[in-house]
Amino acid sequence: MATYNVTGVRKALSDDFTHRHIEGVCTDDHAHHALMTVVASIKAGDTWISKAGGYEKTIKVVSKCPQPGCKASPYIETSPWSLRKDNLEHLDLC
Repeated sequence: MATYNVTGVRKALSDDFTHRHIEGVCTDDHAHHALMTVVASIKAGDTWISKAGGYEKTIKVVSKCPQPGCKASPYIETSPWSLRKDNLEHLDLC
């Protein structure tokens, strides 16, 4: 199984135009990986880790985007309520 180090995220406007959510991630080799690619890889047994600002967290698959009313599903997260870089939503954009 492979391990990927995520250093940034790409976000897209939600279908209801109320927020931006993760559409993909960027790894330390500067490659972009679409959200569904990451989800499939994690489900296949690969490990995806966010590394930024001195924090390192394992990325996990969750049922949907955490924003109320958002239907983006499945989704990925690390520490969803944190305001620091251990929260995938707070990584730098890539």
